[in-house]
Amino acid sequence: MSMQPLADWPLAERRQIGGILTDIDDTLTTHGRLSAEVLDAVQRAQQNGLKIIAVTGRPTYWTLPLLRLCGFDAVIAENGASAFWLDQQGQLQSMWYADATTRQEHRQQLQAFAGVMSEHFPQVQVADDAAMRVGDLAFDIAEHIPPLSAGELAQVADLIRDYGFFATTSSIHAHASVTYFSKQSMSQRVLQEVFGIADEQARRSYVFVGDSANDASMFAHYPYSVGVANIRLFLDRFDAHPRYVTRQSYGAGFVELVATLIAYPG
Repeated sequence: MSMQPLADWPLAERRQIGGILTDIDDTLTTHGRLSAEVLDAVQRAQQNGLKIIAVTGRPTYWTLPLLRLCGFDAVIAENGASAFWLDQQGQLQSMWYADATTRQEHRQQLQAFAGVMSEHFPQVQVADDAAMRVGDLAFDIAEHIPPLSAGELAQVADLIRDYGFFATTSSIHAHASVTYFSKQSMSQRVLQEVFGIADEQARRSYVFVGDSANDASMFAHYPYSVGVANIRLFLDRFDAHPRYVTRQSYGAGFVELVATLIAYPG
């Protein structure tokens, strides 16, 4: 499906939207930073009745502070390994892909694999946020090193799979996990179990915005999906492309989406 300009999204459909599911890296952020304009857009969206749920490949203990600092309604981390939200009393609640004992066993397997990756691809090191992860292990493919080519990235992903792990990639990391989980499966679980929104309803009333291959499960599942303009750099890495694309890149693209959703008259 070819992407359409965001401006072509019919008004009648935009009026049905009750929330935004959003990636963080290179979607909310611009070169690793959250701008004041993005934070203002999050606040304006919520003031207009939209829930904002961050859905990221970033690690659990990296994203947890964002729940309160950015005022998100929920945060899903590590491509679906964990999720966090505040209950009505403001107390932190959580959801995990597996129990603590299983997670520890998986961590040991992944740490052993890190040496294998280093042997095959010396330039691909464990991401500097690894200590803050609970469900997967991330390898730096573009955050602090020159970006790998598409061919090199495919080889890295193949190596992860050859050793029996599940692989996914973002614009900056390649991820390995023992058990399959995804942004989509955890988003569906959080929407239903935390907010009481069944999947059929969520597919009609939530929009997802992202920029890279680890967002493919979301692009495929949600009929209303948006890519920020920099997604064009990665379209050859996955098949499930968003329905719409913004004019602006990175955080400015997210701001553009929010403006599109709240710009119509009552």
